[in-house]
Amino acid sequence: MARLRAVQPWALAELATGLALLAIPATVIEALVGPSDATSSLVGRVLGATLVSLGLAALSDREAPGRGIVLGFVVYYALTTVILAAAGIAGTADGFLLWPVVALHALGGAVLALGSRSTS
Repeated sequence: MARLRAVQPWALAELATGLALLAIPATVIEALVGPSDATSSLVGRVLGATLVSLGLAALSDREAPGRGIVLGFVVYYALTTVILAAAGIAGTADGFLLWPVVALHALGGAVLALGSRSTS
């Protein structure tokens, strides 16, 4: 239990950083590594989704830690699906793997979300 309590402040820090990267990616990335471009903002948002997911997983149900892992993956897949799809629709991303990756993230999130509902 003490180990889980020790993780809490770090999880909150990652959650806050992730939310900042989702909301204002260019500002956060510029503060970290200097001037950025549209690609950096897109990568920053995906990184933000990852950090939010990690923070939520670490702060979730201590009695059933497996749920936290699934929650983290579902949040990550959902946010990454939206971020990449929005970039594709806006024309700021157009790599040949963009739409297959969007589809795989959407599918992975749905499968995990539905699977976790049937086992809870």
